[in-house]
Amino acid sequence: SRSVELFHRVNVQDFEACERTQPAMSSRAYRGGGVLVPAEHHPADFHDWVVSRLAVAV
Repeated sequence: SRSVELFHRVNVQDFEACERTQPAMSSRAYRGGGVLVPAEHHPADFHDWVVSRLAVAV
């Protein structure tokens, strides 16, 4: 069906974008968790929570 074809095409594009991003994750720009815009405050809050939990575990 057309919806399945669209879903597949979007997935392939997303996977390719993720694969291109992965090598850059070792960049110093990501040391503090990456660059987030104000609209991304939920992921930023989650990142901060994970970091705080890891600090407690160590």
